[in-house]
Amino acid sequence: MSARSLLKGMAPVAARYTGASSVIARRYRGRGTIFMLHSVVDDAAFYPDRTLRCPVSSLERILRWLRANKIDIISLDDAIDRIDAPSTARFAVLTFDDGYADALTHALPLMERFRAPFVVYVTTGMMTGNIDAWWLGLAELIRRQDMVELSDLGLQFDCRDEARKVNTFVDIERMIHTDYSVLQHVKAAVASQGIDCGGLAKREAMTVEDLRQLAAHPLATVGAHGCTHANLAMASASAARWEMEESRRLLEDAVQKPILHFAYPFGNARACGPREAELARASGYRSAVTTRSGSIFPQHRDHLHALPREALSRLDTSSTLRCKVDGFYRAGHSRLGDPVAAM
Repeated sequence: MSARSLLKGMAPVAARYTGASSVIARRYRGRGTIFMLHSVVDDAAFYPDRTLRCPVSSLERILRWLRANKIDIISLDDAIDRIDAPSTARFAVLTFDDGYADALTHALPLMERFRAPFVVYVTTGMMTGNIDAWWLGLAELIRRQDMVELSDLGLQFDCRDEARKVNTFVDIERMIHTDYSVLQHVKAAVASQGIDCGGLAKREAMTVEDLRQLAAHPLATVGAHGCTHANLAMASASAARWEMEESRRLLEDAVQKPILHFAYPFGNARACGPREAELARASGYRSAVTTRSGSIFPQHRDHLHALPREALSRLDTSSTLRCKVDGFYRAGHSRLGDPVAAM
């Protein structure tokens, strides 16, 4: 383990046991937290993209922790209604991005057991294969190879064992989200091995019948996540609007219910901003979520199309969960600035 990883892992433990998290919570805790996951998988399964894969046992542990700490697990619509309601009860909203079939096969049984509402934001291209799922292609490339080369960038990554494969995925994904020009080189490396990213997505996605079954469940809310999982901030206004409106139309046609909530693909500051928030509002969505860290505050009543989320993973412990609901990470990301994360 690197010194950086060790320090990162120690910080939430120190924050919890020194009381720093509780002190920070006085300003950064807010009314509740929207949490983000992607795929839920069997405990023993190996995935190079493990940052996007939450084992069943980890999700169960998270749900138990929320219940034990008397945090209400509620629907997104109920959370919006609570934003400025005179209530002291804290809430959590569980969301799952992309539309993996395991939302139905792995997540739903746990959500039923804990009577926990949840949202699945579906990228319609997952079902058709018409999606730029480069992250799945990258994971498959790393799974196959002992060495991954990005020759145009002069980079090599050692992938001889599972730990190195996971680290390689994390390192390359971080590079992409820091500088999106890196992505073209990653795509070229994936394509050189004949890997079909759209086919990988379709293989892991819910079918239309799965989607209808999910939408009919009383605990589930279906939201939109675009058609092709494009970076909307890098698209033209008309293309970004099409992603929002067409994915909504396709989902409503499939499930015969209104689709009122949207999740921005990638969701960081390089992938969505004020323009995308206005497009989501104008497209008729009640809310839209980002991947910016932070809690939900009464002020978000005026920023319903820029709601922050905290990511969940297999690495979460009671200490990291406490820091997330206390707003500890928002305090760090903002350098002790504004507790209200918006665009």
